[in-house]
Amino acid sequence: MNTTLTHAETAGTGDLRERLVLEATTILEAQGLEALTLRAVAGAAGVSHMAPYRHFTDKDSLLAAVAERGFRALSADMGAAATGESETAARLRAFGLTYLDFARRRPALYRLMFGPTLAGKPQFAGLAQAGGEAFAHCAQAVATLKRERGAAPGADTQALAIATWSLVHGLAMLLIDGRLPLPDDARAQDALIGEVLALHGKALG
Repeated sequence: MNTTLTHAETAGTGDLRERLVLEATTILEAQGLEALTLRAVAGAAGVSHMAPYRHFTDKDSLLAAVAERGFRALSADMGAAATGESETAARLRAFGLTYLDFARRRPALYRLMFGPTLAGKPQFAGLAQAGGEAFAHCAQAVATLKRERGAAPGADTQALAIATWSLVHGLAMLLIDGRLPLPDDARAQDALIGEVLALHGKALG
């Protein structure tokens, strides 16, 4: 067996791990989940086929790292979208539109983040934390909106946040699967989706 290490493999371990995650994300989004193997990622990164095992015990652990990075990217997008919104209702709508835009732009990554491949695998603590942080954007906005609208202290904001998340996730899946009867014009599509989100926002009052 050839045990000679390339320059990439002898560089900082954190750098190589991040490079492997980035290459895996590229393969996932360009070729699909079936094409994403540890050997393919190693080849794309220019390292030996055994190098990924220094950072990931198996394919699922690599996929978890890709999904975790996806959740952190989604959180960053949602946070940036809401920066310019002073009203909570507008901020919640911005969260929803940004969430849906992420799913439409990156459907393969989105499916991995929420699909069955990694579901029910509690060993990936970083993935669970990143997913929780993305959900927190929604939960905090819902809680603030309820307070502003004079909701009783006992109002179940957790249930409302889950309902809101379920709405945007359902919309995301319908959109990326092409199951919604949308107008052809992109602006008209965005306007219609915005109306759906606005209706839900009104229902929270």
